[in-house]
Amino acid sequence: DFSHSEHRSVQALMWSRVLRVADRLIGLLKSEEWSLGQSLWDRTMIYVANDFGRSKNRPAGAEQFGTGHDLNDGALIISPLANGGRLLGGIDADTGVTYGFDPATGAPDRGRQMTEVEIYAGMAQALGVSLDGVTLPDMRAMRRSA
Repeated sequence: DFSHSEHRSVQALMWSRVLRVADRLIGLLKSEEWSLGQSLWDRTMIYVANDFGRSKNRPAGAEQFGTGHDLNDGALIISPLANGGRLLGGIDADTGVTYGFDPATGAPDRGRQMTEVEIYAGMAQALGVSLDGVTLPDMRAMRRSA
């Protein structure tokens, strides 16, 4: 598994592939009409997730280095319904560990880790999914029409 020994170059290759596929999918969805002048893309969300993060420590000056598994990682959401064009949360430059964001404003919050429920709520709310009877946190920072 080259992702352990050639982490930076393999990640660049894999993200290039993922984004190339996403770009082609978006093009296809934009070309298909939904209704009233909207395309399928206008009602779509693409969620790209990892099953784990990688350890972030690199030996000083090393261009190539191995990495271990880490439970801290992020996700990519691409959608015209999402509050896009920005990073929600952040990455601690000293440790490489991600941190969360304020659900209302999207401001980085170094003391917060986002939960699965919060991310799910933000996605469902951005998509306009009706979840009658389900109590979820208000994640207005994740949706374009907040």
